[in-house]
Amino acid sequence: MTPLEPTDDLLESLYVVNKVAKQFADEATAAYERGDVTESNVRSARKDALYRVKTAVLSRIVAYDADRVTGEYHAINGDVWLFLTVGDWHFHQPPHAIGGDLTDAIAISNSRADPIDAPYVRDAGVERSDRTLDEALAHLADAGVNANDHLARPTVTSEHDRIVDVRWSFLS
Repeated sequence: MTPLEPTDDLLESLYVVNKVAKQFADEATAAYERGDVTESNVRSARKDALYRVKTAVLSRIVAYDADRVTGEYHAINGDVWLFLTVGDWHFHQPPHAIGGDLTDAIAISNSRADPIDAPYVRDAGVERSDRTLDEALAHLADAGVNANDHLARPTVTSEHDRIVDVRWSFLS
């Protein structure tokens, strides 16, 4: 794993990726509920890839300098999450998603057995960036994290058994 320095530019791109992944989750659910299986499958596949990108970038940041990352365990809707802080940026991750050794290297202020009750309410109105997803993904690809490499597979099947490419075409 090649470590990544947690610059503000990199963290802003990661923020955009995380925010859009949440939007894709909502859009996948909405598409499924209205019977649009193809759109639901595309949004879901891309959502999963973006969350994998987030985990890969955070892992590489911790590998670069674990002292720049702090954490605390949060209880959110019955699940325990690791809330990571890197500079002025914050990200939730499943515990040990970045790997046990890397998680152990982070200064975590509480135990997983005693998480902070932090009900998560998504506020779509909070904007910390006007960067587009394409710009964020291009920046992360330049840093060595290509979202297409994090797709479970490059295609999904439509409701009419057509193959639909879910890759971001501008990424090589």
